[in-house]
Amino acid sequence: MSLITHITGDLFTAPAGSILVHACNTVGSWGGGIAVTFKQHFPSQFETYKAHCEAHEGRSLIGTCLLIPGDVHDVACLFTSRAYGKRKDKPDEILDATRKAVLDLVKQNEGNKELHACRFNSGKFGVPWEDTEKILQELGVRMTIYTPQ
Repeated sequence: MSLITHITGDLFTAPAGSILVHACNTVGSWGGGIAVTFKQHFPSQFETYKAHCEAHEGRSLIGTCLLIPGDVHDVACLFTSRAYGKRKDKPDEILDATRKAVLDLVKQNEGNKELHACRFNSGKFGVPWEDTEKILQELGVRMTIYTPQ
């Protein structure tokens, strides 16, 4: 039985009290892909993320997770690439960082809240979703994955 549930719909309609997961760069930018929608839905969490990146100057964030509490949903920022665009990390580096960041998220998720995500890493970071999903399966992480209609 798969721990990953795939559904068609809007990630931002996930049940209240759950954690919305997405892959992030370490430079403090939610300027492309689904990150833009995260920024629209969660402006204060974006400011927390941006300040966190600035405080660390991008160093030592790769392979970590910043879990930001929210009123309805918490936001999990998986630091899977140092930059974005042409400067994004290579797919194997992104997958290595994903493994570590997801483990960090699991460790921080003390309330065992449900995890909901889009097919992270597969958009602007260009990593095939199947490769990221394989890591989630290997780690035994239960997550609902949303595909837009």
